[in-house]
Amino acid sequence: MDNLSYDIDSIKILVVDDEKMIRELLGDTLEAIGYNTITAEDYQRALGILKSENIDVIITDVILKDKSGIDLIKTIKEEYPQMPVLAISGKGVPEKNVLEAGADGFLVKPFRIGKVEELIEKTLKGYDFVASRHLPTRKKILVVDDEQSILKTMLDSLDALGYQADGAKDGKEALETIDNNNYDLVITDIMMPRINGIQLLQSIKSKYPDLPVVIITGYPLAYPPKKAIQEGASGYIAKPFRINQIDKLLSKILYNYDVKEG
Repeated sequence: MDNLSYDIDSIKILVVDDEKMIRELLGDTLEAIGYNTITAEDYQRALGILKSENIDVIITDVILKDKSGIDLIKTIKEEYPQMPVLAISGKGVPEKNVLEAGADGFLVKPFRIGKVEELIEKTLKGYDFVASRHLPTRKKILVVDDEQSILKTMLDSLDALGYQADGAKDGKEALETIDNNNYDLVITDIMMPRINGIQLLQSIKSKYPDLPVVIITGYPLAYPPKKAIQEGASGYIAKPFRINQIDKLLSKILYNYDVKEG
């Protein structure tokens, strides 16, 4: 592997395979060559890792237990359009289908590790991975709260978690903002002037039924979680809360990934 445009030890590879022996063997071998590797056993775990780690290349089996590798490739290419994805599979999977899903390369099992090394080199040759690793499509969130200190803290925290967050001071401003932007999720307080959080939830569900809404409130007895969910809320958190509660809930709603409690 001569004249590379990158240093091997600066590349982090995510290996996704539900067969533990293959997953660990491929990961360990790539580590021995000099790459940094991390492994995942399924679709959900892979997406969770992508959210928290700077990954440069993904190698995924086409057959996974929870969802297919084809689904994973499509999701990655939608959320992380600059991410190189290499697919591996046993015989019987048409290469055409894998490449049409967005894979940058394909290998049929069994294969020699040299073939994987060669495919990684070919894929990354001239690829500006340092710049593009910071270009994934960030989920866009609107936070609605009339308390400026809470709003600012929420926006800063969501930004640190990797989301793109905007703020609105009440439900009226939120509805105007939603009409002019494509949001992936709304987080709203309940007690606000002009249009409160309950009215905002009802309006959003009437006009944008697929837009998830998370309720945060300091008055859980007045508006309990069961009622919020019945009226269309995708999640509910009572004040005071810790930011890891928000992180866990958003990960589940937006990525179908459960964050492990540390």
